[in-house]
Amino acid sequence: IQCECGNKAVVSTQSTGEPTLNGVLAEALKSEESVMSHSLAYLSASLVPGDAPKDIVDSIEDIVHRADTIGSVMSFDGGLMETAMFLKGALALSEKAGSSALTDAMVKKFADYITSNKDKSGQSNLFYTLIGLEALANNKVLVPSQLIVLESSAVITPEKPSLKLSLVDPLGNAIAGSGLSIDAGQSIFPAGKLSGSAGVFEVSATTFTRGIHKVGVSAQLPSGYVAPDVTTVSCKVVLPVVVADTLFKLIDVDDNRVMASSDLSSGPAVAKGDLSTRLMFDFSVKEVDGSSISLHQAFVRFTSSKTGQEVYFIAQADLNKKYSVDLNFRTAASKSFGSLAGEYSVDAILGDATLPSAMVMKIATFTLDLPESKEPAADLSKSAKPEISHTFRTPEKRPPQAISMLFTGLIFLPALVLLIVWAKLGANISGLSFSLSGLCFHGGLAAIFLIYLNFFIGTDMFTTVKYLSGCAIITFLAGQRLLSTIAAQKKAK
Repeated sequence: IQCECGNKAVVSTQSTGEPTLNGVLAEALKSEESVMSHSLAYLSASLVPGDAPKDIVDSIEDIVHRADTIGSVMSFDGGLMETAMFLKGALALSEKAGSSALTDAMVKKFADYITSNKDKSGQSNLFYTLIGLEALANNKVLVPSQLIVLESSAVITPEKPSLKLSLVDPLGNAIAGSGLSIDAGQSIFPAGKLSGSAGVFEVSATTFTRGIHKVGVSAQLPSGYVAPDVTTVSCKVVLPVVVADTLFKLIDVDDNRVMASSDLSSGPAVAKGDLSTRLMFDFSVKEVDGSSISLHQAFVRFTSSKTGQEVYFIAQADLNKKYSVDLNFRTAASKSFGSLAGEYSVDAILGDATLPSAMVMKIATFTLDLPESKEPAADLSKSAKPEISHTFRTPEKRPPQAISMLFTGLIFLPALVLLIVWAKLGANISGLSFSLSGLCFHGGLAAIFLIYLNFFIGTDMFTTVKYLSGCAIITFLAGQRLLSTIAAQKKAK
């Protein structure tokens, strides 16, 4: 509280330059242990004219040791607000002192924590995130920097060979007077200093090799800036491919005879098959220079022209990177096609992270001829199935009412026998006590029977146990008191 008042006093009397204000702050800090109080004191001391007070500057290092370090981030127990305000005050006071009480590693870890909160919602979170970022970006002693890739230029093609990089401060502003150099030994970029200005740099690839490449970069920064931790960027070279060595064949399974064959040089094949047919399709995927490559995904898709349902088969590559699909309709007709005959469009689908886009190649128009079946074709689509209506069994006929009444009377018969036996034994209610304990005991018994009846009707076990435990305790205590009273009365007689 004293430091908060001191901070307001410093702001209001900043123009007067009272030399005793630093002493007031130092004295207030002796009784204030919180990080927020010290942060406000640092901010206040930075506003007072004159030299920065050494004892307050030295306390920054002591406060930093209270921060928690988890991995690559550093923060205080008070969270974003406390951490942002500490950076605001500590960096402002360090700037006035002419040197930072924080190390480069500390500033980087604090910056990582602040930036990790930028995507969280809430006005308070946004406010203190901006406070922290502004303190990190606009001080003159230690400004952390970050290396970023601009304009999605991490995807390199022969048409767009440029990789654009930039060095920015925590607020995303390009750092003027900075420079970047490509390290030696890179596979697709020439080594040396990058061209550019105003913190934005560009380099063009000299060779194009399919794949993901790591590019090492060295940063040259003005005084007061901290070099980025990450000096390696990833870029991806994507190149088109050519489908070659295609061979579409239909083989009669019974006599191993080739029924049809096409290399697709004159366009998609037109073919027909049945249960005795085996379909084979072989192909290779090659670079423009003719070298064979393997892809992440290769499928052959059959699309029914009748229903639109699609059936996929994986194309497997051998050691020579040659893809093939071998399909025997004797087993696949019912398992994969659901015994659905008719015309199918056959396509090859190729996908890979290093392709400009997925490739779809028309292979053939294939007619599958199947014998007529009494059972309908299986539905392989993803549409909702028809609703299942279930009819319950008709209840059995109930017995006549006279029989039901007879059994009801038999149920109450033991109670009648009990009353007769009590009468024979001479039981009576003359000894019934109407004291508080007697009323509580008999009322508790009645309540217990009602709870059991309610449980039989429909109350769940947990609710029954909850009410039963309360009634049982009252009934037990009242019964013990009642029996003690009766025993005392008998003893007095």
